[in-house]
Formats: sequence, structure tokens, C-alpha cells
Amino acid sequence: MAVQNNTPPEQTTAWRLLAEHQRQAAELRLHGEFARDPGRAQRFSLGLERLFVDFSRNLITDETLSLLLDLAGQLGLGEKIGALFSGQEVNTTEQRPALHTLLRVPDDAGAGIQGNGEPDGMARRVRQERDRMFAFVKRLRAGEVRGSAGKPITRVVNIGIGGSDLGPRLVNGALSGYHREGMDIDFVANIDPFDIERALARADPETTLFIVASKSFTTQETLVNATRAERWLAENGCNDTGRHFLAVSGNSAAVERFGIGKDRYFKLEDWTGGRYSIWSCIGMSSAICIGEDNFREFLAGAHALDLHFRSSAFDNNIPVILALLSVWYNNFFDVGAHAVIPYDQRLEILPAYLGQLVMESNGKSVGTDGNRVGTKTSQVIWGGAGSQAQHAVFQFLHQGTRISSIDFLLPLTGGHDRAQHELLVANCLAQGEALMRGSANSAEPHRHFDGNRPSTTIVYDRLDPYTLGMLLALYEHKTYVEAAIWGINAFDQWGVDLGKTLAGQIAAELAGGEPPGSHDASTEQLMGRYRSAQRN
Repeated sequence: MAVQNNTPPEQTTAWRLLAEHQRQAAELRLHGEFARDPGRAQRFSLGLERLFVDFSRNLITDETLSLLLDLAGQLGLGEKIGALFSGQEVNTTEQRPALHTLLRVPDDAGAGIQGNGEPDGMARRVRQERDRMFAFVKRLRAGEVRGSAGKPITRVVNIGIGGSDLGPRLVNGALSGYHREGMDIDFVANIDPFDIERALARADPETTLFIVASKSFTTQETLVNATRAERWLAENGCNDTGRHFLAVSGNSAAVERFGIGKDRYFKLEDWTGGRYSIWSCIGMSSAICIGEDNFREFLAGAHALDLHFRSSAFDNNIPVILALLSVWYNNFFDVGAHAVIPYDQRLEILPAYLGQLVMESNGKSVGTDGNRVGTKTSQVIWGGAGSQAQHAVFQFLHQGTRISSIDFLLPLTGGHDRAQHELLVANCLAQGEALMRGSANSAEPHRHFDGNRPSTTIVYDRLDPYTLGMLLALYEHKTYVEAAIWGINAFDQWGVDLGKTLAGQIAAELAGGEPPGSHDASTEQLMGRYRSAQRN
């Protein structure tokens, strides 16, 4: 059963009032608002366990927030959140639920707590597959999983792309301090052969395990790289390549045809989208590195955020508030870009991870009713790690002619030198204040800063598995709320398919196996130059 509320947001009373209110909000000077209202920072902040979100440096007033919350109510956001957790077909074009939240429900939680409304059999299958994963992880970390030469596995190479790569890659980088000593991890995603050859050059064919992560097990990039790894093993004397592979997929028949046994096959349910899959066995490489207990903590942090999102009133609901701010800037200020700047080197690929999560989810122009949307949808998500970003992109943020909304992320405690960590903290806090305050300089216009540039700061006690789970779930639910407001489906990605289809056609033509197709003059010209380069 699909969600039925398809009211276009621009047809609501709240949308019209927000458009009128924007003219007043555009005149706000944030520095003056703080001076006028000593309680502003506290009033526009929210906390949940280890997270604290300060959104007071945004171009909002109490009226703005009230109107945005009215918009959410008029568009049936509560019902849409309920639909997500109750297993309704929120993925309308594929007639599927989106039950990634089920993947992080604790083993001892009852149906009423998990709130997914799904048959006991589905929850049981999730637990069984999770237990199978942890059993394998335990054996591998104990040295009981061995390659064809009888040596324990000491290196894992995750072969995937998109969510099957970015999720595990992010978690492994963010939680590097929790890695098991003596177990190395590598990632291969690009079809560019340099990517797989780089990983193979660092690997030992007798002690390496390749995880092939692909929901369909038909993804071209992943299968090409997996086939190259299989050939490399054979070239290096491996007489049983199957002992060096493991698959996470929803296509058991294709996995079997590749030569991976059932004991090395871990099922990915069809309702698990790639960019929402790190909580499943797609997280196998992460579980291998950080261990079962830490991976369960990662799941527990996400589950805590799920409960907050599902049960909290909208005015106290962190994902809802952040999503409404996104709508405010995107649709009423025409701010088409959102920067994510983690002042935490361990989160350096978070902007790329969120780029896929948000833009693949919400980069849509057709609504759930099948009609073209009447509003702008996803912002461009970009960013980089602070403080490197200060020396690369902050010129644009401070003095550029286009404004980008910003999230700063900051750990309150560091694991090493306290004085150096305080410099990191000072840089993060200073950038938010500088963007807001600006600096008038009429005598030297090139040194003038307009200020009044909005930002949100998310601080957390420390980056541990639980906190990372909370952060990633926070952004997942923010993305879903944006989609609910705009009336689009956050869980399909048909826009990826056309280019993949054409790539297959062109590849066949370049290989000479297919007659020349009908392409535009530019494509034909570039194909010709490629053929000439190969002849020379």
C-alpha cells in the first residue's frame, strides 16, 4: 500500500505564507539578531544523547520555524514518517517498502519497539543474516578463515560501487581507531583499471579475501573488477579461487554462476537500497575490521536516532528541523548548494557519502503522483574536511557571489594532543562566526566580508561507533523528510540507468562485436579518436 498524500507543496497555504515571509527574513542581520535576543542560541538548538545541533546562525525567526512546521503538517509529514516505519510502499515506482531501519533494530527489541509493522519472518531473516555475518567475522578475526594455500586471511578488498563502496569506505575510515591489528582493508570501485591494479599490487594472493558487494550482481564496474581479481588469483597459482571470495547480493543465482559458494553468500533484501545498505551485510568489511561488538554499537546509534525521528514532536525533531531548513534555503532563497564541512579528518569522505545519499535520493523532477514537480528539489551537496577546506573553498563561502548553506561537524574531544585539538575547535567555531558576522571595510573592498551567511554546527562528544551511527541515520532521515515535503520518491534511482545502457552499447561497438550505432557527431568523433589511439 503506497502513501496517498500527493498535495504539491506549492499549493499549500504554508508555502504561500513562507514566500511572503521570505521578504522579511531576507532583511535579517544575524549579528543584530543575536545582540537583540540573548536567548536565540539556546532556543534554536537541539540535543540528543551525544549530539548537539546549533542552528541559530540561520536566517530564521520564530515565525519562520512556525511556518515551516505548518508546511510539514499540511503535507502529512507525520503520516509519511509512519509509512516509512510501517513497511508501506514508500518506494512507489518499484512497489517496495524501504526498511533500512529494520536492519538496525536490536535483537532483543520487540515488534512494538522496532515499529516496522513487518511480519515476524522478515525481522527474523534480518537477525539470521546478521548472525551469519558475525559468525563469519568471528572466524575470520580468529584466523580460522583461510585461503587456498592454508594461510589465514589478513587482507580484505571490498569490490563495489556507489552505496556498496562509499558506506563501508566511510565507516572504515571514520572508525580506524577501532580496527583489529593485523587486518588490512582496501576498496576498489572504479572501472578504471588503475584502481584494481593498485589494490592488487598491495595484496598477497594467499592471504587476501575479496568481498564482491552488488545488490543485483550485474553491476558492470563491480563484475569487471571481480573478474580481474579472480584472474589475478589464478595467475598467481591459486587453485581454488572460491576460497578467496565472498558475496553480498540479492541475486543468489548470479553469485553461484560466478563460483562463490552458498556459505560465502550473504543476502541483501530487495527493499535495501544501496545508499541505505551499510547497516546490512554490505557492512561486512567494516564488521571484519571493528568487530561484532563495535558494529552492534554502530547499529544501536542509528536505532536511537530512528526512535527519536519517529517519536519526537516536529519542533524537537532534529532530522525534521534540518530538512525544513534545507527546504527554506533551496526553495525560498534559491540557495542551490549545501556544503558539509567536518572538522574531523576521519570523516573526510562524508561529503561524498552524503552527496550520493542526498542527490541520488532527491535529484528527481517527477513526483510520486507521476507529474513533473513544480518546485526545485535536491541541492548540490559538496564539501571537504576542515581545516584543509579553509585553504581551498572558504574564499567562495565568505566572499563569493553565490551563497551555500553549510553544516559544520565537530568532535568536542580528540584522541591525541589536546592543544592541537583546541586549534581545530577554534578554527571551526571561528569560521561559523566569521561567516555570520562578516567584516565591513569600505576603504579596501577586497577585504570586505558581507557576512550574514548561514550555517549549522553539529557537535558530538567523540567519534565512536554509536555516534557515527547516529550521524548517518540523522542524514538519512533528513533526506527522507526533504523528499516527503517535495513529494518525490527518495528510494529509486532511474536516472542512473540511461548512461549505463548507452555505455554497454558503445563498449560493444568499440570492441567490434556490434555494428556501429547511431550516435551524435560529438560521440562519433570521440569514438573515432579512441580507435585511432588504439591503432597507434
